[in-house]
Amino acid sequence: MSLKPSRRAALVCAIALSFLGTMPLATAQGTAAKWPQQAVRFVVPFPAGSAPDVLIRHVGAKLGEKWGQGVIVDNKPGGSGVIGMNAILAAPADGYTFGFVQGSAISVAPSTIKGVTYDFNRDYVPVTLAAVAPFMLAVPANSPYKTLADFIAAARAKPQGIEVADNGRGTAPHLASALLGLQSGAQFLEVHYPGGAQAMQATLGGQTQMMVETYNVVAGNVQGGRMRVLASMGDRVEAGLEQFPLASKTVPGAVAHGWFAVIAKKGVDPQVLAKLNKDMNEALLLPDVVAKSRELGTYPRPGTPEQLARYIADDRKTWQDVLDKLNIKPE
Repeated sequence: MSLKPSRRAALVCAIALSFLGTMPLATAQGTAAKWPQQAVRFVVPFPAGSAPDVLIRHVGAKLGEKWGQGVIVDNKPGGSGVIGMNAILAAPADGYTFGFVQGSAISVAPSTIKGVTYDFNRDYVPVTLAAVAPFMLAVPANSPYKTLADFIAAARAKPQGIEVADNGRGTAPHLASALLGLQSGAQFLEVHYPGGAQAMQATLGGQTQMMVETYNVVAGNVQGGRMRVLASMGDRVEAGLEQFPLASKTVPGAVAHGWFAVIAKKGVDPQVLAKLNKDMNEALLLPDVVAKSRELGTYPRPGTPEQLARYIADDRKTWQDVLDKLNIKPE
């Protein structure tokens, strides 16, 4: 039976609309399947040669082989990561610029540095947590404190507190030290230095009794017998750090990491982000990448964007609570 003209026109229109309705998804899937078609840039808020810079270059080489495209590492150091975060925001959301950034630029800088205008939830999207670097509590080899419990007991007994070195007021090592003090009820006399090298010299020289830093900073002196690690502030024992007890076993809640994540400017094609997440996570778990990461004192922790979003939310809350208790304001 033939259709009447009006019914035939209606059917044709319905089929056309149905086809058009599938086009955005097909287009998005097609975009992801062809991506990348040019070099991919990772903005890194660290100087060349730093641990995160070396790690993303190593990972980037693996991604470049897989994609058949170049991977560019664009170093934008300075401003506690703010310069790099702004560079990501200034780039088009075309799926060819991403960030390999430190957690403090997301969780701490907006609350401690005046003039920060970005907001992570408004301006960026999470791709994957790449790696963590637990903070270590290190003392000189000749220190009278053999365990973290010894150190905490001595700090509690000393009204003016025990000197602890970090690499600057409001930095991640400072906040990790402050968290330890708040969780333990011990009084620390925080001594701020311009960088890890100066904090190291002060601790080795006896001007401070302990320093807080990631393992890659203290490893040389620990392996050389000049320093000892009382505890790791990691949330678990990482491979290669089994000899260091967890601080949380002595002081519940004393958990603090430096961490690095892949992020994107909001607006990048979700299918492209899903492909980047998959490829990045696979690269991070390649044996030679894991080995290089451990050499650098970082430990791969890939996952989903949703896991990273929860990690960021928890991290921001932890450090905002510490900042509030220390009465640290943007300056």
